[in-house]
Amino acid sequence: MEQARLAELLQNFQSQCAAENNLCELSVAAGQPDMPIVVLVHGIGGNAKHWSDPLSLNVNDTWLFDLNSKPPKNTKGIATSLPYQPGAAKSWTQCLSENGFSYVNFSQCHPSDLLQYAVTELSAILSYLEKLVFQAIEQEVATNGGSIPPMIILCHSRGGLVTRATLKQLGNSGVPHLRKVISLCTPHQGSYMPKLSKDYNDTLHQNINFDILGNIKFPPPIQGFLDNVLEKNLNDVANKVREAISHSFGAPAMSAGFDELVPGSDMLNNLVQDEQPLPGVQYFGFTGTNPTFVNLFLCELGKVINILEVSSPHLLEFIGKVADSHQNYGNFKEMSEGDSAVAINSANWPPQFNAPQQNFHINHMQALIDSGLQNTVLGILKSN
Repeated sequence: MEQARLAELLQNFQSQCAAENNLCELSVAAGQPDMPIVVLVHGIGGNAKHWSDPLSLNVNDTWLFDLNSKPPKNTKGIATSLPYQPGAAKSWTQCLSENGFSYVNFSQCHPSDLLQYAVTELSAILSYLEKLVFQAIEQEVATNGGSIPPMIILCHSRGGLVTRATLKQLGNSGVPHLRKVISLCTPHQGSYMPKLSKDYNDTLHQNINFDILGNIKFPPPIQGFLDNVLEKNLNDVANKVREAISHSFGAPAMSAGFDELVPGSDMLNNLVQDEQPLPGVQYFGFTGTNPTFVNLFLCELGKVINILEVSSPHLLEFIGKVADSHQNYGNFKEMSEGDSAVAINSANWPPQFNAPQQNFHINHMQALIDSGLQNTVLGILKSN
């Protein structure tokens, strides 16, 4: 099959599937005809840009993430760690295209709502992809020869749970060309961060005091020069931290979809009930071990000083002092050892999937751009 013919099939799938299922956003790209077709499933509160243009995301409108060890050049005053500068990192869609893969990318219409909304959309996408693309490829290969590309699903965060629920619903007969499922930072066993988010809004913010930043002292010789500057900057730091935590950490509590992610929820219990891997499908999992949400830096006189790292352990240290906190959240140590949103153990697939798990020193959002992770996953995509 020629690439132009594959592109035609994918374009037809895109227009027909989007129109008949009222999808918000659906995009496709045709790669080499014999290479896998990759379906991308984003996480809760996200959209297709998580895969195609993550550096355009406003860090105030998504989960806190620490993408730079240092702030951008020429920054002065107090700065938070920001996304990499243009050209410094590749998106997943760029990586896939450069390596000859076709892909399907979509935005969930209700990205922060109940899981079932996203399951309905992904189920339609996979069913239409089988009917309009893979069946047509099969017919052409039967006539003209050649090979049929496999389908692979790549999912981030809650997208892994959406994928599991969808495949449980469709069964092997619904996705006969599926060969691999790869999850990135997925809370397969749930996450306490949504509960922390809600409790942060309700009470915990009263127990977290960042005013101690006003007492920070810096080593000479810059301390004397910066005294006048620091007085104003450090007075602003506590407010900056409060605003960032409240906006990006507390805001998710307003969503019904986040409640489903707490361990022991009805959604998670129903998902694992009678769940089995599909025959002929391989499963892979990746998780992060960097619990940092965001860094704050002081940038003056060409010097960059990290004045605060906000991380899961940092918040849990405060929360651990609140009455009944251990009863509400269980093992604090486990919660602090993860990617800032998902504990390491929680990112493991259920044992029946026999899925190998690899750890990378990334946080939850860095999974969208980390080159080491991308190269490892590309190797899995290319392997038989």
